[in-house]
Amino acid sequence: MKAVEQIVTLYKQRSSYYAPFHSKMRTVQAIYNGTMEVPLPDMERSDMPSTPNLLAQGVDQMAGRISSVIPSVTFAEKDVTRAERRRVTTAARVVNGWWQEDRLPMKMKRRSRSLIAYGMAPTVIRWDPKESRPTWQLRHPLETFPSHDIIPGNVTPSDCLFAYRRSAAWLRNAGYGDYIYAVTGKSDVPQDQSMLLLEYIDEDGTQLVLTSYSTNNNQQYGYFYDDGQPTMKGVQMEFIPNFSGHMQCTVPSRITLDQVSGQFDNMIGMYYQQAKLMALEVIAVEKGVFPDTYLVSRPNEIARFIDGPHDGRTGNINIVAGGDIRDVQAQPGYLTNPTLDRLERAQRLTAGIPPEFGGESGGNIRTGRRGDAVLSAVIDFPVAEAQETFAYALEEENEIAIALAKAYAGDTTKTIFVGTGNSSRAVTYTPNQVFTESDHVVSYPATGTDVNSLIIGLGQRVGLGIMSKQSAARLDPFIENAEAEHDRIIAEGLEQALVAGLQQQATTGQIPPATLAKIMSLVVSDKKELAEALQQVTDEAVAEQQKAAEEQAQQQMAQGGPPQMNPAQMLAPATTAAMMGPNAAAPPSPVPGVGRGMEDLSAMLGALRRPAMTINPMRGVQTGAV
Repeated sequence: MKAVEQIVTLYKQRSSYYAPFHSKMRTVQAIYNGTMEVPLPDMERSDMPSTPNLLAQGVDQMAGRISSVIPSVTFAEKDVTRAERRRVTTAARVVNGWWQEDRLPMKMKRRSRSLIAYGMAPTVIRWDPKESRPTWQLRHPLETFPSHDIIPGNVTPSDCLFAYRRSAAWLRNAGYGDYIYAVTGKSDVPQDQSMLLLEYIDEDGTQLVLTSYSTNNNQQYGYFYDDGQPTMKGVQMEFIPNFSGHMQCTVPSRITLDQVSGQFDNMIGMYYQQAKLMALEVIAVEKGVFPDTYLVSRPNEIARFIDGPHDGRTGNINIVAGGDIRDVQAQPGYLTNPTLDRLERAQRLTAGIPPEFGGESGGNIRTGRRGDAVLSAVIDFPVAEAQETFAYALEEENEIAIALAKAYAGDTTKTIFVGTGNSSRAVTYTPNQVFTESDHVVSYPATGTDVNSLIIGLGQRVGLGIMSKQSAARLDPFIENAEAEHDRIIAEGLEQALVAGLQQQATTGQIPPATLAKIMSLVVSDKKELAEALQQVTDEAVAEQQKAAEEQAQQQMAQGGPPQMNPAQMLAPATTAAMMGPNAAAPPSPVPGVGRGMEDLSAMLGALRRPAMTINPMRGVQTGAV
């Protein structure tokens, strides 16, 4: 653990080292937020920019494409057993559940903007004791001072320092009020006084230090006490040990040659020139509407104003003597508009901001395919680079989160809800049992594509026959479980076939109307699905037939005769078969060991034994024939 003096000294060194980078970040921040002013020193004034904010447009469009696709998490199986397959599936679902509960997809939109605009997207992984899960805390790049050994494209620094300000009221409400007196030596610090906090993170843990500069003149860096020397002192307010064994801070950055740089840093000067030229043109146009007025003396006379001079916008009349009033029109230069257009085009080419970002199309674009090709050439590679950077960063961050879960809740069983769209399912896990191995892969389905391009590309590959539908489902971010989705598709196809079969049988009269009405009632009232309703009606019909047969058999046994089947009973199996479908299996016999064939044979023999009444055509007398 570092001493407070070492942390304070480290902050001084790194704030000096990162000063040029933070200066560019602040400029980008001002342009994006629309708070930048255009200085016009020759006219002793400053104006707000009145040109298209291409930087904000480019940041939002690029960040939206980068974060529109959520990467997939895959854990490797150590063997091919079913238990191992369930473990890796559960582990991936748990990580996805952490992301969803922590709103990581929304946080990735902000991280994408930071990466594109500032060149870095720092994040700290903490353990949330209230939710009993890891959480991703996003940090502002202007408050971040990572170690100098981090190179562009790297993710994890050896240590990182965050410097941010909080008011004295915030510190008192958080329980740190005593430390204000320890730093300033005064107990009457105003509530709105800004104090500087230093948060140092390394593999040992996190140290929170409260600091304050001491000077007589400058009040920029916090509360100051009067000792005449510009020194800096601090006191440690809190130390949180790191039980994960990993560096809990990641600082993914853009891949550049040698220093941190945003994608739009090179267009800042062009934007200022365009904004300045546009401001001067607006001033010239304003002067053309309200021209400068001069009083010109006549020969041998001295011109003077009797009433005036008045501005033309007032509507008052200037009355003069001994001279004439003349208006001088100021027209903008003829090269102003072409220069503005050239500056805008230079910004688009330098920063990669095509007109399509603003809902326009290039003047030389005639087909949709050509427009897609031009847009792809501009944005695909930066998007792919950013997505690969985030994929590596998320791998590191997930391993930190897994280590924290095993350290703080290793043997605790927890249930989270994981889902996609409107479907959600509970997942119960124990960190030490599920995360026996923390190695995994975070990958985007196709780096360099947004969600719209991804879906179109998957459909084209399936149509060409070079990719299966199940592989496309695994790559689709909207499909949570490709295997379950495959089973649902099969079930829907069979359901459609079942509906078609029922409709055909109902049309031909094979299904009695009463049976069909009962099935409709169960489905419409949302009591049963179609298959369940059909099965229930079939089971009830079989049960009624068996009950009727048993009652008739008991009556015939009570009368002393052998059990016989009447014509209604003989037709009942046919009715049941028609209701169940032509290919459905016959219902089981209520008598054990007796098959359907034996039942039909006994029914036929019983019918032959019964006497039939006939009429003798010769005598006209009814006789019984055996």
